[in-house]
Amino acid sequence: MKYSNREEHFDAIIVGSGTCGATIAKELSKQNKRVLILERGGNGPLKESLMGYAKISNEIRVTNKLKDLRAFTTGGTTAMYFAVADSPPIKTFQDMGIDLTEDLEQVRKELPVAEISDALIGGQAKRLGESARQLGYDWEKKLMLIDQSKFNHKNYYEVKWKARVFVEEALRNGAVLVNQATVSKAILDNKKAIGVEYYIGKKKKVFKAYGEKIILAAGSLATPIILKNSGVKNVVNHGFYINPSIGLIGKVSDLSSEENFCGCMGAKLDDDIELMDANFHRFLFNMGMIVSAKPFRIASYPKHIGITVKVKEAVGGELTEKGKYYKKLTEDDHKKLKKGIEAANRILKNAGARKIFKTSLISGGALGTIRIKEQIDENFQTQYNNLYVCDGSILPDSDRVTPTLTLVCLAKYLSRHLIAS
Repeated sequence: MKYSNREEHFDAIIVGSGTCGATIAKELSKQNKRVLILERGGNGPLKESLMGYAKISNEIRVTNKLKDLRAFTTGGTTAMYFAVADSPPIKTFQDMGIDLTEDLEQVRKELPVAEISDALIGGQAKRLGESARQLGYDWEKKLMLIDQSKFNHKNYYEVKWKARVFVEEALRNGAVLVNQATVSKAILDNKKAIGVEYYIGKKKKVFKAYGEKIILAAGSLATPIILKNSGVKNVVNHGFYINPSIGLIGKVSDLSSEENFCGCMGAKLDDDIELMDANFHRFLFNMGMIVSAKPFRIASYPKHIGITVKVKEAVGGELTEKGKYYKKLTEDDHKKLKKGIEAANRILKNAGARKIFKTSLISGGALGTIRIKEQIDENFQTQYNNLYVCDGSILPDSDRVTPTLTLVCLAKYLSRHLIAS
């Protein structure tokens, strides 16, 4: 890791090394731009283990009961995601003056984006899909960011694409990475961003870095707070969305299965309710049973089958003066969840599942906190010159896709603009 405590000047300062930050760093450094990446988390080796996840995971409350889970590490939350990759909503962005067509074409060439081959789908996922289709659901494969050519039925974690590989490429191109760096605000001078203030670890000694372009890619929860601290008005004034989800898991007596890539298939119940495969490989299943207080089910992992219900709730909520997020699910949101749960139960029971239980309700990510053409323009620049935003905070609520692929495309789009300017 290259590191300096000195105040320095860069062509671009990127706050956050997740999907967007890593992509932008890679693209700019390829053009010989002097890039500084500030990452709140550490840079230790990534491991799919209880301790490995515990070291990087961070929860933040988004409703009175639900928390959003994120990862503080180089590469961000791709260090602990399912690698599902829905196609970007090209038309939605085109209507806002943002054409991602070229970027999506490049991303498909660079990343291992494909449906999982039939040979890599385990018996649990196959049984679930057969049951759903028998009941008339349009159960289809999802795109995933997985290098199937390197898969050996053991390395589920290793073959998932992670943003860290883009950071490593940027470092080889001369970028500078500072870990344990929490950015508090942008430094402004006469309506123009010229740098950032940050502190390292818990010591809270303030450092400053200066740059021509400041890109906030700290995540949909962190970026609005940095903007607010920097003086940007009306942050999160329209609320946000969290896509609340709940899992149902049952036991099938005659099932014996290989492991699975979770989320590899699914179907839409309607525009507001989605059903997704929730058949995990063994490590994640074990983690889920511990969290759900069902440890005795771990021994019978091959006989378990699962499905996730995800709903599109109304946009709302606020970022309080104390920097806390708060949102309340409505009666209509709970009705959607109930409808989805009833459908999931039918599919599981048709598959032969018994002893079905529900997991806790979880947040699918607090997104859409910043609106394009309101808080930022079509080039993702804020009201302050040279201060840009590119992460889940700018995703529109109209198309609730699993965001990773969309975020890479948005980051490439911004990179093209920055290089051209």
